[in-house]
Amino acid sequence: MFNYLFAALLLALTLIPPAFAQDPLTVSPQSSRLMLNEHFNYRVVNANLQVESIAIDEPQRWLSPEQLQAHNYAGERPNVWGVVPLFNRSNAPLTLHLHFADPYLEQVGVYLLDKNGQIESSNISRFSTPLLQRNYLSHEQILPVTLPANKIVWLAVSVQQWPEQMPSIGLWQPGDLQLRLQQQQTALGVNAGILILLALAAAVSARLFGSRLLISFGGLTLTFTLALLSHSGIWITYFTPYSPDIAAELKVYISQLLILALSWFIWEWSRFRFKFSRFNRIGYAVMMVAIALTILLPWLSEPWRLASVSWQINALLLWGGVVIGRSLQKQPVAGHKWQTVLMVLTIISAWLLVSPRYNPIWEGLSGLLLYSGLTLVTTMFLLALERYRFSRLVQRISNLKRNRKILRRRLWRILRRTGEGWFRVNPDGSIKQVNRQMIKILAAHSLKQIQMHWPKGFSIEGQRQLVSIERLDGRKVWLDIELFPDNTGRMADVTKRMEAEVHLNFLAHHDAVTGLLNVREFRRLLQSRLDRKKTTSVTIIRLNGLQVIADQAGADGRDQAILQLTLSLQQKAPKSARVARISEAEIALLTNEDEQAAFAQAHRLLQVCREFRFSSEKRIFQLTGHAGIAYSHDESLAASTIMRQAREAVQLAMQQGDYRVHTHSEADQIRLIGQAEEEWEARLKKALREENWQLFAQPLVSAAKSEDKHCFELLLRLPGNESDEAIAPQQFLRAALNAGVMGKADRWLVREVIEHFNEQPFEANRTWRCHINLSAQSLEDVDFIRFIEQILKHSILQPEQLVFEVAEPDANEYFDETYRLFRELKDLGIGTALDQFGTGFNSFRLMRQLPLTQIKVNRFWVQDMLVDAVDAELVASCVRIAKVLDIEVCAVGVESDEARIKLTQLGVDYIQGFVCGHPVEWQRQEKQGG
Repeated sequence: MFNYLFAALLLALTLIPPAFAQDPLTVSPQSSRLMLNEHFNYRVVNANLQVESIAIDEPQRWLSPEQLQAHNYAGERPNVWGVVPLFNRSNAPLTLHLHFADPYLEQVGVYLLDKNGQIESSNISRFSTPLLQRNYLSHEQILPVTLPANKIVWLAVSVQQWPEQMPSIGLWQPGDLQLRLQQQQTALGVNAGILILLALAAAVSARLFGSRLLISFGGLTLTFTLALLSHSGIWITYFTPYSPDIAAELKVYISQLLILALSWFIWEWSRFRFKFSRFNRIGYAVMMVAIALTILLPWLSEPWRLASVSWQINALLLWGGVVIGRSLQKQPVAGHKWQTVLMVLTIISAWLLVSPRYNPIWEGLSGLLLYSGLTLVTTMFLLALERYRFSRLVQRISNLKRNRKILRRRLWRILRRTGEGWFRVNPDGSIKQVNRQMIKILAAHSLKQIQMHWPKGFSIEGQRQLVSIERLDGRKVWLDIELFPDNTGRMADVTKRMEAEVHLNFLAHHDAVTGLLNVREFRRLLQSRLDRKKTTSVTIIRLNGLQVIADQAGADGRDQAILQLTLSLQQKAPKSARVARISEAEIALLTNEDEQAAFAQAHRLLQVCREFRFSSEKRIFQLTGHAGIAYSHDESLAASTIMRQAREAVQLAMQQGDYRVHTHSEADQIRLIGQAEEEWEARLKKALREENWQLFAQPLVSAAKSEDKHCFELLLRLPGNESDEAIAPQQFLRAALNAGVMGKADRWLVREVIEHFNEQPFEANRTWRCHINLSAQSLEDVDFIRFIEQILKHSILQPEQLVFEVAEPDANEYFDETYRLFRELKDLGIGTALDQFGTGFNSFRLMRQLPLTQIKVNRFWVQDMLVDAVDAELVASCVRIAKVLDIEVCAVGVESDEARIKLTQLGVDYIQGFVCGHPVEWQRQEKQGG
């Protein structure tokens, strides 16, 4: 058997060309891993040389592994060829995987050649091929090789790479290679995760301690993580699987970032060790140079990029050595030598990762050792920095504890001279020390007297409390006592403040003149009784004649009279009654008596008013009074309702004569409303007969900035009394409709507008639109449209300058009449508007069916749109639908610039409200203009 093997070996040696007189590498199914770099013979050629021209039979063209590392190639990136003979000693073909350690090779090729250099099989992989489309999904180049059985073949490998960066090439069994890749990726993932956690820990510590050194260390750790991922190939596997070219480009930039982070860390280290030293200026200059080269890196060509990275990392290695040597000469600090050793290991690890000549060798077991060592070094470095910070904190805490007693003694010396009372207590709460001001506050003579009177100290709940105590002189005072965690307390006399607060609280619930309850407190008590379902009666006494006393005896005389009268009334009132002054001339009683008892009590009180006399220097005054009673049964009523009923009863009592009492009933309200309507009807008929109306104008502003349209709305008002303001139609509208006045008032308003503009042609020319409100009576008036046609014939106004508005409730109730009038107005060219849009349920139906030119959105939607999302969406919906129907939109009740801006953004055409202008009297405006 041995003879056969020896003969086969001799035969194999005779087949090998003399150029490579070396034994073939033997492989078998038991071969797990075979590293080929040290067995290869190399040749460096341009990328265009084919496998047929590599000339394996010319030994002078080939280089040993040592010669390859010293080879310098000028020009574009070449192809490095490596050849080695292989012998498969098994009886069957053997398929192995050729593994290239560098994941960023642009092109690799594997060829099997016979003894004459002829190609038996080949496999080529280019870098531009996406990873998911390669034969084997991995972060590195892996190509299969099938060796024939019992035969010697040449294995030729082509790698497009610089000679000094030739990657490690291994021949693996498929299962062993897969297991090795999984183990490597797991180890690298663990190392990357630990480095990220270390960076976060450094950031948190930097936040706590305010250390720039820790911040730079965190940045260095993050760049270490990126460099680790880029060297391992995990980057192009998990982050850019479809664009490995991007990962190859980023590899140089990540190395440059690592250089920048390392230069920053070395500079911060030198600043930490050499504070206020000129030596730090050199580190600052190195940092600036690294930043400048980082900025210029994208504009450099590929060879210059690699050269720049190589020069920088070597320069940083030299500069780090200088800094460490200078640091060893300086006076050492706690743990400094240990930190210096870790600093050296950190710089060397970064140098090995970045240096282009050395980083290709970190593959396999040596690469895992480097990455694990890097993680261990950074962990220990962070622990060393934290230990230094912790030792500094421990030293600072010990100094604070050492000075605590001194500071407390000095603080007490200061507190003894303050204007507040300060004291110290023992652990059991008894008083230990006091200052002079506290002795003065407690009206004592010494500390012993205080300790005897308060042996257990001042027991308070919590750390601060208001306490009412009796001083040693018998006076009760309010004290503000506060206890601090260091058994020190503060005491202040707040008696005057408490008395003032009690007085203010009394004034907040009582009348300042009589001392009786005020209207707010009376209403609160009434509502409280109503909520408890208690039977309650309210009696209101209205006094007449106080103004006469004020005119002749002065305001002080009036106050004295009401004070004397209320004292008499309190004596006659039941003890359970609550008496209040709810207005200047009204006294109210709150009792739980029934109707008969309350009625009898009101007569007794009015008798007191009848008998009351007030004497002044000049004369004697007498007051008259009337009483109204409202009674609450078990039904749910509000306090305001009961008081309103009592006031209505007083009003009816005044109609019956002096000193009369009236109890509220259900018929009273109908009676009062009928009387009010009769008075309004008489007043409205007089105003219509004498044309005694007032007109107010409120502007409508165009929302578009590019347009300035002069529009206004005329508002009809009834003149008030001499000192009262004008009365709005809401107060007399019902009476006016019953009296049939509003339709005639609308015609008077239209005539007034036409006559005004005929007399003021200039104002008519600059007026864009004049809005006029119409009542329901005008909708029912079939002759109203002929009245409009006739009056426009003698007017200088154009029909489109007039807009008639109808409120939505009237339009909904009189839909047919509104539709007829609006259609006829629109035929004449007059604008039609729907006011109070949104008050009913048929708003959008009216907008769709009526012939409208404008809608005026309800003021309640507009005023709440900034705080209510539903109202904002309703306004936006109105605008959108109106735009579809070609109808203008006017927003009413705009009172702020924020609402105006929001409405403008929504596309509203006109804005009306206080933000644009308040209503002003129209006739007065005309006279001022004339």
